[in-house]
Amino acid sequence: MIKLFDSDSYIKEFSAKVEKCIPYNGKYLVLLTKTAFFPTAGGQECDSGMIDGKNVLSVIYENDEVYHILENPIAEGKCVEGEIFWEERFRKMQHHSAEHIVSGLAFSQFGLTNTGFHLGNDGVTIDYNSEITEEQLAELEKLANDVVYKNLEIKASYPSSDELEQITYRSKKEILGKIRIVTIPGIDICACCAPHVRRTGEIGIIKFTDMMRHRGGVRIKMICANDALSDYSQKQKSVFEISRMLSAPQNGVSEAVLRLSKELSAQKRKNAELLKELALSEAKNIPETEGNFLMFSNICDKSALRLIAMEGKVRVGGVFAILSGDDEKGYSYIITGKNEVLECVKTLNSALSGRGGGRNDMAEGHFDAKKEKIEAEFKKLL
Repeated sequence: MIKLFDSDSYIKEFSAKVEKCIPYNGKYLVLLTKTAFFPTAGGQECDSGMIDGKNVLSVIYENDEVYHILENPIAEGKCVEGEIFWEERFRKMQHHSAEHIVSGLAFSQFGLTNTGFHLGNDGVTIDYNSEITEEQLAELEKLANDVVYKNLEIKASYPSSDELEQITYRSKKEILGKIRIVTIPGIDICACCAPHVRRTGEIGIIKFTDMMRHRGGVRIKMICANDALSDYSQKQKSVFEISRMLSAPQNGVSEAVLRLSKELSAQKRKNAELLKELALSEAKNIPETEGNFLMFSNICDKSALRLIAMEGKVRVGGVFAILSGDDEKGYSYIITGKNEVLECVKTLNSALSGRGGGRNDMAEGHFDAKKEKIEAEFKKLL
């Protein structure tokens, strides 16, 4: 089989003859005399497209041959037309070439070795064996884009064994047989089987979107070309909306959001203090009794209700219950006592379509019942 993508990654359509058509897991493996379809390999998914007017479901490597997986068979010996879905293929070429630029620079500038690569629908993830700082990441991004703007030529070749001995190149694994070398002059030399763009300028832009620690090194997420443009457009739209809502200039939205966050935090603290005062005020209505006591509250905050519940545990010798809610949605409960709380909760849950639990001195949950029914069942505990 002739792998057309090896010598020309820009072939979109081609003619070939079907050499084999083999049943495969309810579908068919089709081997052609030549193909422009790149299979799943080298950290990226296979190309999409059509053969003989039929959708190619997947493309795989098997014994150095490229097999196309189709839903229906094609007669062996038949001459067919193949078509690559170009927009998807070109996007992969742009991102893969960008990864070579970044990894070449990461090694030469910061001593990072590429230990993993994946190209998916949401961009590229690259794993490196050591950590770098945020400042170094920003420098790496700038250097990578400088390479894009220089519009350097990207070449793919199969050097002889003697030539390979004179070349220092990147490779994540031992490769048997002929080795395809992709070269970006002065930037990167790497063993790679995937299609690439002809010149770095075709990548457009390289943008890092995230960096995280990963297995003793870092994982960098990256997008390029139209993906980067779409990402920028979406983020610009979000910034515009935030700017409008907060009446802040677009280049000052982060400060405006920080200021609003501080104001909200201060208001939450104030609300918490007021709720605490309200809870303690309601708790004063709990009588000191050796029996049980049921109490309903308009307070919805769980922390405030727990304050009331703890006060009830001190004042009430039996079981104390504080409930909040309404007849339509039911009532949340907190039940406290010196002991035997779980037994009481089990009885009440059974009678009131309840759910919940906890410790033997405190339990929380919800009753799907009306107030009148709850009061009646609670009296049965007396």
